[in-house]
Amino acid sequence: MSALAVEGLIAGYEPDLPIVREASLAVAPGEILAVLGPNGAGKSTLIKAIAGLVRVYGGRVLLEGEEITNAPAHTMVRRGLAFVPQTENVFANLSIAENLDLAAAIVKAPRARVGALYDLFPDLARQRRLAAGRLSGGQRQMLAVARALVVAPRVLMLDEPSAGLSPKLVGQVFEKLLEIRASGVTIVLVEQNVKAALAIADRGVILVEGKERVMGEAQSLMDDPAVAELYLGRSGRHAGEGA
Repeated sequence: MSALAVEGLIAGYEPDLPIVREASLAVAPGEILAVLGPNGAGKSTLIKAIAGLVRVYGGRVLLEGEEITNAPAHTMVRRGLAFVPQTENVFANLSIAENLDLAAAIVKAPRARVGALYDLFPDLARQRRLAAGRLSGGQRQMLAVARALVVAPRVLMLDEPSAGLSPKLVGQVFEKLLEIRASGVTIVLVEQNVKAALAIADRGVILVEGKERVMGEAQSLMDDPAVAELYLGRSGRHAGEGA
């Protein structure tokens, strides 16, 4: 059984103007799947539709075999699905500790879970009293991921976690995603940074005009110049570079 499956999904902000057009994909338990594609391909809309933030007009979404299509977004965490948006993903006026404690209080998570997150993110532990708005871009992204993990999700989805980060910070964030995957969490990663995403992913899917066009092992996608040129807007010789 797939950890997450999308079958013929049609979704968007207006019923007669779908952005996602019959997209299908499946994510195996414990896998990292990179969702790639040119700007405007519908990548962010796809995972927002899965997370209950964008209306689904056709098809269905299954979480470990249970249908969650159009389930209210606030119920997703209790079903085992967590989503980290690209922006507004932490409370900037609250400290690191307050961000995590608030998330824990909402879902009634045991205190030990927050302690385990400090172990996973030692940089956050050292500055736990610092306001989130004063964090670097990488630290802020780490906090957003930590907040999502408070609910102990089985599937974690992230929308452009590398946006605005330096290459060094991208590497730090993505290394942390590998640690999270090693703990048994399935990850779906929407990214424009193709090289960084495929470097940690098991498989990739390329979305074009709201529908999957190419799916395959991460390394094979990275090494295929035709895929890079046709679907990622880059020449074959730059197949490994970020978009």
